[in-house]
Parts: sequence; C-alpha cells; structure tokens
Amino acid sequence: MTLPLGALLLVLACSFAWAGCDLSRKLLAGKIRPQPLVVLITAAAVPIFLGWILIDGMPEIRASYWAPALASVALNVGANLTFFRALRSSALSVTIPLLSLTPVFTTLLAIPMLGQKPSGLQMAGIFLVVIGAFALSLPEDGPFSLTAAWHAWRTDRSALWMVLVAFCWSLTVPLDKLAMDRASGPLHGLVLNLGVGLVVALLLVAQRRTGELADVSKAPLVFLFGVVISAVALGLQLIAIQKVWVSLVETLKRGIGNGMAVVLGRLIFQEAITIRKIAAVGLMAVGVALILM
Repeated sequence: MTLPLGALLLVLACSFAWAGCDLSRKLLAGKIRPQPLVVLITAAAVPIFLGWILIDGMPEIRASYWAPALASVALNVGANLTFFRALRSSALSVTIPLLSLTPVFTTLLAIPMLGQKPSGLQMAGIFLVVIGAFALSLPEDGPFSLTAAWHAWRTDRSALWMVLVAFCWSLTVPLDKLAMDRASGPLHGLVLNLGVGLVVALLLVAQRRTGELADVSKAPLVFLFGVVISAVALGLQLIAIQKVWVSLVETLKRGIGNGMAVVLGRLIFQEAITIRKIAAVGLMAVGVALILM
C-alpha cells in the first residue's frame, strides 16, 4: 500500500514516541522492579485514556470486542513483565533492536488474521530491518552466523527474553486492530491499561510486595515522562493501525526505534557504537526506504 503524507507523519510520530518510551523504561528498569513498574505505568495511564473517552465520546461496544481485547491484555501482561526483565539486565542498543522481529511475526500473522498481504518490496524492507537487528545482537568481535547468535543468546538470556516479547507483541497488534474495529481506540487503550495493571497488581498482592510500589520515589521525573510518552505512543499507535497496515506500522516503529536505541545508548548509557552497529542501522534504513516505496 502507498502511504499518504498524513499517515506517514502519524506513523513517524508514533515511532519517535516509542523510542522515548524505550529510553524512559530503560532508565526506570534500573531503579524499579518489573512488576511494580508495570503497575505504576499502567495505572498512571488510565486517567489519560479516560479523558480521551470523555472528549471522543463513549463508543458502542460490540459483544465480539471482548475476545480479542482480553487476549491482548493477557499477552501484554507477559510481554511487559518480560520486557522490563530483559531491559534491566542488558544494553539498550542490544535488546531494543531485537524487537525488530515483531514485524516479521506480525506480517506473517496479519495475513490470515487481517487479510493484509505486503508487496515484494515491502517484504524485502522487512527482511533488511530484521537482518540489521540480528547483526546488532551479536558481539562486535564475533562471526556473523546463527551459531554465534545462539552462543551469544545462551550467554545473555535477555536477548531470548526480548525475542519472546517480540512474538507476544506481534500477536497483540492484530488483536488490537480486531478489538478497535468493534469499539474504539481510546476505550481499548483504557481496557489494556486497566487489565494489565489489575492482573499484575493482583500478583503483587498475592506475593505481599505492594510496598515496592513506593520505589517510584527513586525517579519521579523520569516516571512522569515515561507515563506521558507511553500514553502518547500507545494512543498514536492505536490511531495509526486504523489507517495503515499493522505490518508497516510495526516495521517503521522498530526501524526508527533501533537507530534511536543505538544513539541514545551511546549518549545516555555510554554504550559503544561499533562498525557492526552502524552497518546494521544502515541496513534498517534501507529497509525502511523500501517499505515507503
């Protein structure tokens, strides 16, 4: 499909918002454990989506909404907890690029679920983005091979955790699309945050760890930024996937996010920018260009 200028700008804004969201979550993951962090972020986003519903109006909710919505909530619970676990123990410029596997899974799943078939050029673009992410996940001094990747992932399990996150999120995007066709973006955003926050909060209660929620005081400004940028990113994504194929939204989001992860990893966390990283980001840039053709 051809992207109109307005849709392209919407997807670009969504992509940069998610890059800011990744940065805030990396900063927060070093100070707050995954479970309380998920509860805090989702609970803080609820008033934002409630306000959006008040402005947009309460939609008609079809009975068929709940199956894809609740499935997305369940997948997001596991994906968010695993995401923060991986971020907590590994470099931003290594773990975030692995989310480029999301569009591969999304593209394959969107064909039977949504009937969306990408063109040959767009498939080539997706392939290049994924190859770039694969290169970023390997040690700079190691060979470029599946064997080297498997050894690296066995040494650092955060990479394997992030692959699992990518698969879970690839399932949630088509489910979110199906859910919003039966309700609205603002309402679905509210359900996602309420559902994920409630499930993880119940886990904290069962484990008698609710006191860990007070750890938000360790980084209040970063938390505030994270809440706002995550709500903006999710809101823009929910709008974008109603106008653009989900496979293209995911590919552009991750292509831009990968480049930003390398840059921000260097500026904020002093992570090395290596030749392999530069080459990988270049591959992803070519892939994005093919997607836009």
